[in-house]
Amino acid sequence: MKKAFLILFCAVLALSGCVGGSKVEPEFLNGSDICLRINGTNVFTYDPLSCQLAFNRRGCEFRVHTDTMSDYYCVTLDAMPSSEGQKVSGSLCWTSTSSILHKDCTFTVEKISDDGCVRLWSGKAKIGAVIKILD
Repeated sequence: MKKAFLILFCAVLALSGCVGGSKVEPEFLNGSDICLRINGTNVFTYDPLSCQLAFNRRGCEFRVHTDTMSDYYCVTLDAMPSSEGQKVSGSLCWTSTSSILHKDCTFTVEKISDDGCVRLWSGKAKIGAVIKILD
């Protein structure tokens, strides 16, 4: 009986070490940029001199793109982010150096700033997206 308990305890301990992969990256949470972060790397960062923001409240769609629209990311959510801790499903589309990529994600609203910026995090996909609610 003690052996079975010891094996069960070790298994639970080992599995609990796997949970940490979904934690929000501090660099993303504490950053000030409007950006798309995937696997610890910013793949797109908004620059007000060469980029634009777009927002469609009815469609819960948020776009960040260069002036030429050659590089962008677009987040479409099932519901408007309204409170920190809220879970919201959606889709993400973004450009890479050679293609257009798509990912369906469940995001957690990690932070809502006074300026309308919302930090969304998908721990499973290790994707962070900053969107801005424009009024």
